[in-house]
Amino acid sequence: MLRRRVRRFLRRCRAHLIYLRRPILDFLPQLGLTLLVMGVGSVCFHELYDFDDRRLSWADSTFAVWSLIFSEQAFPYPHHWGVRIFYWGLPVLGLVVILDGIIRFSYHILRRGDQAQEWNRAMTRTLRRHVVLCGLGKLGLRVLEQLLHLGEDVSVLEKDPLCPNIAFARKKGIPVLIGSGREDGIFDDLNVAEAKSIIVATNDDLANLEIALDAKRLNPEIRVVLRLFDQELASKVRESFGIPLAFSTSTLAAPLFATSSSDVSILNSFYIRDKLLVVANLEVKAGAQLVGAKVRDLRTQHRVLVVAHERGEAVNFFPDGDTQLQSGDRISVQTDPQRLQQLHEKNGRPAG
Repeated sequence: MLRRRVRRFLRRCRAHLIYLRRPILDFLPQLGLTLLVMGVGSVCFHELYDFDDRRLSWADSTFAVWSLIFSEQAFPYPHHWGVRIFYWGLPVLGLVVILDGIIRFSYHILRRGDQAQEWNRAMTRTLRRHVVLCGLGKLGLRVLEQLLHLGEDVSVLEKDPLCPNIAFARKKGIPVLIGSGREDGIFDDLNVAEAKSIIVATNDDLANLEIALDAKRLNPEIRVVLRLFDQELASKVRESFGIPLAFSTSTLAAPLFATSSSDVSILNSFYIRDKLLVVANLEVKAGAQLVGAKVRDLRTQHRVLVVAHERGEAVNFFPDGDTQLQSGDRISVQTDPQRLQQLHEKNGRPAG
């Protein structure tokens, strides 16, 4: 936790430097003009100004010009017309340059909020090996929550400036850029070239595919996770564009809907290649064959992996193989539907 806070603090410091780069670069021409005028003024004071019948030294000449810029007179009013020009002009120049610089920097700093696009761009420039999330709708919000739980650095792209989920992201310190993936330079703003993966989860299949291909073109090593509503399109994208992580919402939801309707104990289901696996919760019943069985026995004899074991208030994830099941214990298991059916029978009731 401390390490993450230190890293976040250092990142914000780098973001401040990047954020201030623009006003500094804008101020450089005025600063250059001021230095040029100071140089010419120093030469004029050194060559033309007589003070007590002696010529000013270079140090005195430079100090006289510097003082006049801040409307201060270090030496009496001169007699030479050339030096008088600087006496009248330098205070005006100093007033304009100093006030303009103060106003420019103040405006840039004061408007530095989480909603300022420039600040969010500066934040994303500090990210390396991060995750780019495109779309902050209902799915995008859940994905963002999980990424934060995993400790990932994230930058977000959302096209709707009124999206209510933006407030959550900014509250968590996540830079959110407003725009679409089709805008020029948006991938540079998101620092896609330095990202390790991009999750495209908007509601537009065509836009999602375009963003994924553009990201892959910019960063061939990036891992693309693509959401598509069209199941056939998702299948063609996986085969034709080399994006294996193209998911159709209906394809992901179908196994869970089907298995949950057949067995109330099932929490989740998914495919590994062509094999359907499920995760289910069971409570060991009194007098069942599971009472007295060891976790190792379920794994070796029944090909059932015990993910979690609960007894009373104690929860043990991936319990030791010698853990012996007792009446009232609750276990979370991962297996296929057929073996889950057999496990239900050993626990004293049919599945369903």
